[in-house]
Amino acid sequence: MRLLQARHPLLVLSKEQVVANDILLDESIQVLVISGPNTGGKTVTLKIVGLFALMVRAGLHLPCDAESEMAFFSDVYADIGDAQDLARDLSSFSAHMTQVIQLLDETDCQRRGDEQAEPRQWLVLLDEPVTSTDPTEGAALAEALLCRLATLGMKVVATTHYGSLKALAHTMPGFANAAVEFDVATLSPTYRLFMGVPGGSSALEIAGRLGMDWALLDEARQKLQKDERVMEAMLHDLQATQRKLTDDLARAVEARREAEQAEQRAKAQLARLEETEREAQKGLKRKLSEQFSRARAEVQATVDAVKGEQKLIKAKAAKQRLFELEAKTRAELAPPGMPIPLEQLGVGDQVEIGGLGMTGTLLEAPQGKKRVRVKVGEGELLATVANLVGLARGQAAPSKPAPPSRPRRFPSGGGLGLDEQTVVDVRGKAADEALDDVIAALDRATLAGAP
Repeated sequence: MRLLQARHPLLVLSKEQVVANDILLDESIQVLVISGPNTGGKTVTLKIVGLFALMVRAGLHLPCDAESEMAFFSDVYADIGDAQDLARDLSSFSAHMTQVIQLLDETDCQRRGDEQAEPRQWLVLLDEPVTSTDPTEGAALAEALLCRLATLGMKVVATTHYGSLKALAHTMPGFANAAVEFDVATLSPTYRLFMGVPGGSSALEIAGRLGMDWALLDEARQKLQKDERVMEAMLHDLQATQRKLTDDLARAVEARREAEQAEQRAKAQLARLEETEREAQKGLKRKLSEQFSRARAEVQATVDAVKGEQKLIKAKAAKQRLFELEAKTRAELAPPGMPIPLEQLGVGDQVEIGGLGMTGTLLEAPQGKKRVRVKVGEGELLATVANLVGLARGQAAPSKPAPPSRPRRFPSGGGLGLDEQTVVDVRGKAADEALDDVIAALDRATLAGAP
């Protein structure tokens, strides 16, 4: 039996606040002795155990924590309350004894009748057994009764005020104490159950709480034997210590629960931070990958552009060589003495410069150009391609060397004289035609040694 935070079903239905208690009986405990003051909740605890045993058999839910455990008892016997019967001339003591005798007889009959049968699981609930008689004899009889029931293998829960029954937990195996709490400071019960400790009856304190004269109570305390007073004080101190330990344990459990919750929150926060960090790293990697991809694309585009420019340069050079080879080939194939067309001229061919009456050697191929460099004598000039006439191969160039360079005399006024040799009239001509005339005039002036 392991009932955690157990509550009486009827109290749960009728009250908002119900004190819950833990009731523990392991396999080593046969008899649980509950002691403590009157009105402290001993009988209510007894009824909780009995009701829970019957509710389990009926398949009902128990008002306790889900981690609780409850044994299955085949028989539940309860002797609770005053069994006095005036009609049968039974006193309270006689009525209780009659019920206990019936229980023992039924148990003996069961054992004698079928020794081979599986033993029945009995739960016996006794509310202050063997009272209403001489306390000394009643305590002795109650002790013998509890020991007999334990020997028969029954689970017993009994309430008592007898000191000798409280002491059984320290002298007999299978016995355990429990106590309901009484708050001496407020002179009122707390209805809390403490396992493992005996409880004092606190009769004088309860009588005072109910209105008993204090002088009478003081007189009663003086009549108590010294040992009884010491024992009662020890029980009060023990209960106070137990209450403090229980409160400390409850606070420790609550602190542990809060620490576990804080740890869970910290773990959850850490997990969220780690997830955020992972997402940030993924985003950073993705961004860097995109940047690297763009950079690689730009580098590849630059490489392709450079390759394209190199190919273009090579293509232009190849085209130039092709023009030169074609011109050379056509010139070689042309009949002797026949002028070479401009498109067939190449570097090294002899040409005549129209308008100047000079011949020279081409220093560059004329294809696709408006002006080319021509070597005339020891100098060179820039000639218009349209004015060039290619001389046939094998045809001697007419001997028209450029006049030697010699000093020129000019009028004393300084500067070149204005005559037909120094004036170029380009009025009314197009720009290209005028440019060609000016270049030709400059060439003549250069060859003539003009300053």
